[in-house]
Amino acid sequence: MTKSPSPISTEKTENASKLPITENTTLPTTTENTETLPLITKSLSPISTENTEVDLPIILEKKVMINTSMLQDELQNFVSGTSEVQGAALVSPDGLALASVLPGGMDDERTAAMSASMLSLGERIGRELARGNVERIVVEGEKGYGVLVGCSGDAVLLVLANASVKQGLLFLEIKRAVSRIAPLLG
Repeated sequence: MTKSPSPISTEKTENASKLPITENTTLPTTTENTETLPLITKSLSPISTENTEVDLPIILEKKVMINTSMLQDELQNFVSGTSEVQGAALVSPDGLALASVLPGGMDDERTAAMSASMLSLGERIGRELARGNVERIVVEGEKGYGVLVGCSGDAVLLVLANASVKQGLLFLEIKRAVSRIAPLLG
């Protein structure tokens, strides 16, 4: 009596090792070979032994080179050319300092990290209060102002100004500085 073909295992048994077997080999089951070949009860998914090419997506990342010395020079010119501005830092949205001209005693890395956090929190507050896109974040203290503005999607500009500054003029100078810095970011 002949049964339908059934797949055989690739495990080597005493009799099976003598047969040329591939992973997809099936043999007819007869009374002669049912005693020597184990019956596999679980289903095996066929595995192709042919070499196949799979098209993988090509991921292209736009690399932008930022000239940090030019950014540093632009910030230096901004700080030294505006009498009421005490310092400035250009920060990535991740909180890394790209360039900075800060007063003595201020840590660049710490200031950059706090600026990115402040921007993130300010944007979240703007959304929650349904105020739209945040144009600037201003921190006013007894010794002056800290103003944070977007300077493209790649950077944020923090400007530190003394308490006697006229806000309108400060915001105008910041806007001009952003227009000079943004092209340098690519």
